[in-house]
Amino acid sequence: MFEEKGQNRTEVLEELDALLRADSTYSSGHPVASMSTIPHSLGVEVFSRTLEKNAGRLHTFQGSARIEQELLRMIADLLNLRGEAYGTTTSGGTESNILAILAAREKARRRVERPEVVAPRTAHSSIDKAGWLLGVKVVRTRVDREYRAVPKDIERKINENTVGIVLTAGTTYLGQIDPIEEIAEIAKDHRLPLHIDAAFGGFVIPFLNDLGRGDYRFAFEVDGVTSVSVDPHKMGLAPIPAGAIIFRNKGYVRRITKTVPYLRGESAVQVSILGTRPAAPIIAAWAIMKHLGREGYRKVVETCMKRTDHVVNRVEQNPLLDLAISPVMNIVGIESREVPLDDIVERMEARGWRLATSPLPPTLRLVIMPHVKEGAINAFFNDLDDISTTIPA
Repeated sequence: MFEEKGQNRTEVLEELDALLRADSTYSSGHPVASMSTIPHSLGVEVFSRTLEKNAGRLHTFQGSARIEQELLRMIADLLNLRGEAYGTTTSGGTESNILAILAAREKARRRVERPEVVAPRTAHSSIDKAGWLLGVKVVRTRVDREYRAVPKDIERKINENTVGIVLTAGTTYLGQIDPIEEIAEIAKDHRLPLHIDAAFGGFVIPFLNDLGRGDYRFAFEVDGVTSVSVDPHKMGLAPIPAGAIIFRNKGYVRRITKTVPYLRGESAVQVSILGTRPAAPIIAAWAIMKHLGREGYRKVVETCMKRTDHVVNRVEQNPLLDLAISPVMNIVGIESREVPLDDIVERMEARGWRLATSPLPPTLRLVIMPHVKEGAINAFFNDLDDISTTIPA
């Protein structure tokens, strides 16, 4: 426990190394269901150089504050919002989604006593967490055969207590994109804010469009979209924790802003849930985006999608495996015809793989991040082919 006399540096580091041997490493290729990856080397360098900086103290760290605003403008530009960027960096998609629902609740505070938000079954679990924390009822709606929101069911669930709608561009389960344009029209008709959770898809979908792998309109190019969240610490290659939420107009930001009486200047005005928060991942994300540019990210997405195509080929070669849907982005859901998924996961994890399953539909979920190289994919499927075709007694 916490001893009176401390250990020397060597002893501490040796003990640390021993404890961390239980961790999987991205470099091994074994975490095949993670939405994070090895951070870009420039981001690691910048992160380590800026550890002391506090994004919750903008008056003290004014250079860091300017960098945060530049990062938000770059992300807003990626999301097709021109001009000023209204929003904040966050710790990730969960905090961003909580802020979006908080803004919607506060906008309707004078007219609604029992607020509700409408979201499809495939919306991230952080929507339920936001509802729990904020006293907002989350009304879940049906999805179609491709696991996308059903616009008519969204509209049916809207009532006098509804304060907003939440959709996803890159669902956690399958990487699917909800019919955002159609539902945006519904949101406009009912004068409701529409939040798009693009925590994963924000750094993927724009480049899918560039690569001819789709023509998706999901962010501020869609009239009726009020806010979009995106995580640079996923496909943006930034160190954890790095998220952001962008609003179309400043009014929503004012609704989630609080003043801290004991702080000076800009530090006294806080938009995020957190007070003290690290500036290092913000600055690292800024540096990576400046360094890679759109061209660099396009190459990253192109590589991941080529490897996703290889995953699809390996699934199709196994007669006892099926694809849940044809992958939209670098997330693949795999169904098993014979061996129960729990058995597959247990036996694959015994061989060193780190997996996840999704409940809708019941699948093995693979996320083909930059660390999941073709060699790792082949090794994974060599094991999966063996296990999925060996029926337990």
